[in-house]
Amino acid sequence: MNQTIELAKSQVVFNELDHTYMFNGKQLSGVTSMLSRTLFRDKYKGISKEVLAKAADYGHNIHEQIELVDSLGVTSDTPAVQDYLRMKSDLGVSTLASEYLVSDEDLIASSIDIVFNDLSLVDIKTTSKLDMEYLSWQLSIYAYLFERQNPSLKVPRLMAIWLPKPRYGRSMCVEVPRKSKETIEVLLAWNKSLTV
Repeated sequence: MNQTIELAKSQVVFNELDHTYMFNGKQLSGVTSMLSRTLFRDKYKGISKEVLAKAADYGHNIHEQIELVDSLGVTSDTPAVQDYLRMKSDLGVSTLASEYLVSDEDLIASSIDIVFNDLSLVDIKTTSKLDMEYLSWQLSIYAYLFERQNPSLKVPRLMAIWLPKPRYGRSMCVEVPRKSKETIEVLLAWNKSLTV
């Protein structure tokens, strides 16, 4: 696929310090917040704040390194980042965008970890297990927002690149099933009823 694809830029402003999305003075919800308010209320129930914080730090570090490798071409000898580069090479793709912000510019906004040049949407996970149902919802919402923001583009597939700590398993790339547009619209309506 040719590299001259221009992705539409959202007018939403993301503040990394407090992890908020703002549009015309209104704060929008992230997809993670929306999913934990609706379908996945108990996702991290029973896991201590310390364990969650350590896992979040590890994940943030890996995400940051991958973004630097993709956007600036820097090198990293971190095994998870090396695994990511190997998978990308095996797939024969390059990165079109990192942390690509999508939004309905009404209630919800999020940044997609990676958009490959074939328009596949990718989420990087560093969790101890892959939650395929959660990923299916998360990436399907991203795809819905992506296609809404870029009406002439179609997402061919959703993918998760799992980069766990070695004790949890081997890094892998998996295709994630997509929920229908109608299913996503039902979820968004439910979310709106809880927040308006």
